[in-house]
Amino acid sequence: MDRRKFLTQAGVVSVAAATLSCSEKTQPIHPVHSEDVSRFGHPIPPECLQSADGQWSKTPGIRTAYSRCFSCYNICGLRVRIDEKSDKVLKVGGNPYCENNSGSPLPMDTSVKQSYIDMAGEAGLENRATTCAKGASCADSVDDERRVTQVLKRDGKRGEGKWVSISYEQALEEILKGGDLFGEGHVEGLRSLRQLDKLVKPGFPEFGSAANHLFATYCAEDTLRGSFYARFMQQSWGTSNLGTKHAYCGAAQATGYSLGMASGFEEWLNDVDWDNVEYGLFMGTSPGSSGASLNLVGRGLADSRVDRKFKYVCVDPLLRTTVAADTNAKWLAVKPGQDAAFSFGVIRTMLEEGWFNKIHLEGASEKAAKAAAELNYTNAGHLVVVDPKHPKYRRFAKAKDFGLGGDEAIIIKANTQEFISAESGDKASLFVSKVLKDKSGRRVKLASSLYLLREESQRTSMKEYAAKSGISIEDMRQVAKDLGHYGRKACVAGNGGTNSSDGFVMGWIWATLNTLVGSHDAKGGAIYGNGPIGGIEGRYDLANIVTGVNLEGIVNACRDGAYESSTEYRQKVAKGQNPYPASTPWHEVLPAMNAAEQWTSHANADPYRAKVLFNWRNNFLYSAASISQEVVASIADPKRLPLIVGIDCHMNETNRYADYFIPDRSMLEEYAADRMWGSHMLGVVAAAPLVTPRTVKNERGQHVCMEQLLIDIALDMQLPGFGKGAIGHEDGSKADLLCFEDWHAKYLANVASQCENLPIVTAEDRLWAGLEYAMKPLTSRLTTTEANEVEALLSRGGYYVADERYEGEFIKGAGSKCLQIYHEAVAQLRHAYSGEHYPGIITYQEHRFWNGDTWESHWPQAEFPLLFSSYKATVRSNYAVAYKRIAEISPTNYIYMNQDTASEQGLSDGDSVKLITANGKPAIGLLQTDFGVAKGAVCVSHGFGHTQGFGGDDRIINGQKLAGLKERAGGVAINQMIPSDPTRKQRASMLNDYWTGANCRHGIPVRVEKLS
Repeated sequence: MDRRKFLTQAGVVSVAAATLSCSEKTQPIHPVHSEDVSRFGHPIPPECLQSADGQWSKTPGIRTAYSRCFSCYNICGLRVRIDEKSDKVLKVGGNPYCENNSGSPLPMDTSVKQSYIDMAGEAGLENRATTCAKGASCADSVDDERRVTQVLKRDGKRGEGKWVSISYEQALEEILKGGDLFGEGHVEGLRSLRQLDKLVKPGFPEFGSAANHLFATYCAEDTLRGSFYARFMQQSWGTSNLGTKHAYCGAAQATGYSLGMASGFEEWLNDVDWDNVEYGLFMGTSPGSSGASLNLVGRGLADSRVDRKFKYVCVDPLLRTTVAADTNAKWLAVKPGQDAAFSFGVIRTMLEEGWFNKIHLEGASEKAAKAAAELNYTNAGHLVVVDPKHPKYRRFAKAKDFGLGGDEAIIIKANTQEFISAESGDKASLFVSKVLKDKSGRRVKLASSLYLLREESQRTSMKEYAAKSGISIEDMRQVAKDLGHYGRKACVAGNGGTNSSDGFVMGWIWATLNTLVGSHDAKGGAIYGNGPIGGIEGRYDLANIVTGVNLEGIVNACRDGAYESSTEYRQKVAKGQNPYPASTPWHEVLPAMNAAEQWTSHANADPYRAKVLFNWRNNFLYSAASISQEVVASIADPKRLPLIVGIDCHMNETNRYADYFIPDRSMLEEYAADRMWGSHMLGVVAAAPLVTPRTVKNERGQHVCMEQLLIDIALDMQLPGFGKGAIGHEDGSKADLLCFEDWHAKYLANVASQCENLPIVTAEDRLWAGLEYAMKPLTSRLTTTEANEVEALLSRGGYYVADERYEGEFIKGAGSKCLQIYHEAVAQLRHAYSGEHYPGIITYQEHRFWNGDTWESHWPQAEFPLLFSSYKATVRSNYAVAYKRIAEISPTNYIYMNQDTASEQGLSDGDSVKLITANGKPAIGLLQTDFGVAKGAVCVSHGFGHTQGFGGDDRIINGQKLAGLKERAGGVAINQMIPSDPTRKQRASMLNDYWTGANCRHGIPVRVEKLS
């Protein structure tokens, strides 16, 4: 008898015995309860049943399928239960094949039926597949009571919340034709707007054609559908203004991190090797709080604590729950926005004390690394020209200029004074500052990369680092010592939690710290997933439109490019003027298509205004920190922006200003093939529609959605890349792109064709994975081979390769890289205001505005005594409020402050308070105080306060009022509170990272006032 059966039967026996021992006159030991359980609701049917003879079968009327979660951007696997009669999603769990959901993922060749059996009974503990609260609640996404399922046209002033339902065909014709659509004057339709033979800004060819008057924003994280949207906007229509959320999320740190890696490195941020890590330093977060999959990281953290007594430090203004008593963890309460001060204190200590991986850093070439049994090598010993008068100042000294070789760098051979080629295979001296004569006899001052880093770290005292960061010298020294001690088994990680004016530098710092200890690609260190499998290329060419618009060299409205190539720069030079400063920011290092910055440009009509906005699955007015009220005003004004088309399931803070609202499919009604954050496995998580889309149909009987709208626009306007024979096949044939399913079938076929050793799908698999339902729209659009491969992909909810992770002490297949302490290419870039060069190494400085002024000089501490920081709530995303259960689990947020700090400000726990910044929109919320907040800090989580979106506000459709749901509006939204840069001399401005133009949201000077 197993333990579970024994306990169950034991309980029955004991209750029965107690009952029998009672006489009629005595009170029963156990109270008598009613057997009516109707008040608890009826349990949903199980996925499968086991008969008395041990045989397993599917529950009649229940369809099961493996799918993908889009409740946040981690994108994990799902196991979904559907009631076929009601066409409703009943329950969502985790996919046991997916690493993000299971600690011991099942092999791909495990049959689908067996996967369900393996999760049952006691064996289910080992094979358990979980999803977090966001994933489990996404069943609510399909039939949310405030979901938009019909085509709407605004009926009143823009943003007023009044709508009338119209046919899809009417909306399409009016969007295309234009006219006096709202009694406010003529609106230009799409048919006349696309002018490829006319410049959008006359005299400035770098900005491209007038087709750029169409601004589009979208969700690039949905790679299958997002790639379709991008295809239409860029190659087909011809606009360069395709904005995303990256720059107001974590792109600054990700870009900085990639610069600390090898040239051309594109993996961006690292993950932690939870299987072997022994020490972790988490910057601006704690494990599982944000970023990589909560399921995966939570399990990895728990196992590491138990198996290896994992020691870790969280540097964060807010104490998170994973830093708990008796867990070998420590919280260092850093002041918001001062993470760099702490980091440089650690780096200075490591370099002065020798607490770094000397053998790793001395490897100056791949040959030297191999000789030392290392995987990667570094440019720590490569010599840089540091003579400002030298023509190659800020570049690596080349061996050929010193008669030592070719274009490679030079080093001083370790333990000697001999200058040699870095490619010699010898170890390099690390701290070098020398003067050397080149071939011409010219004396050249040289310094090694690591010497420059140490020099930069020593420019500021440890005492000042401690004062700025709020972390003691002793604690900084201990972190430095631990990093040096644990070496390869240590990992430094962060994920967007340090977005201040130096967010770019912070990412570079994380990469540099991992380089100093030699943990990149190391067993137990900083690892990089094998990456996703994309579907743009493969059997079908979805990447290219032969006759499409070429946008190469075109600069978008964000000015994501080199200022030095601009017309403005050339005109100033031609007049003999100093070309610096530029009239407005340019950012070459981070071409992130910042949706918020492009609308700042629109509000300023510089370089030009948009004439139409297409907004799909994007909410920049809510999500972008420091969004200007002038931007909001420019979007609300039809005279400044004539036409807005919103496409989504939900009416959010941005698309509430739409003129036409086109309903879209929800996450459980679409095909998908996406990457997984946090998973090391090579693979992709895939999905097919699970229920009938709830959107209305057009006259052709097709469900209205984003793809169908854009296809119909393209067909009407005869745009390239759509219609009959629009997609090329590897065999030379052509395929059509006429409907939603055409694109999705080809994309999934491309993904599946790259997956080796897909399982053979059986009839039993088809039944248990609901494949007949999933494949019905696809089969006729694919060859037999392609359909079989796609079916195999969908049968397991994706493709997951459980290869051996390690090769010796390093990650298998990582490849040798030259890790960069000094980045020569970045050091050649110039800031568009000052003309100063970008730093070749990580640098520490005060927070600066676009013009170089310090924040303190405009926002003095006497007026704004506190520092603000936002963070992600664990079970909340920007749009998860539309899940009823999420609103119940996490109904509101609070304004957190240290108890002593609150007392100093004359505030008490429970006060209603107002957050005030220099020029942002004040935010009002409820104060909570304790000692889990850094002194002088104010912390508020993002994702709340939807008073104007997701049904939190009143809505009138066809004259009928839908009252706002109070639970949707709970808490405070904080991004519009973030102030804008006062040194940008235009009506609309943003507060950006000094080096990259990404949005700032941490370290913001603020004051808190009690409401009377």
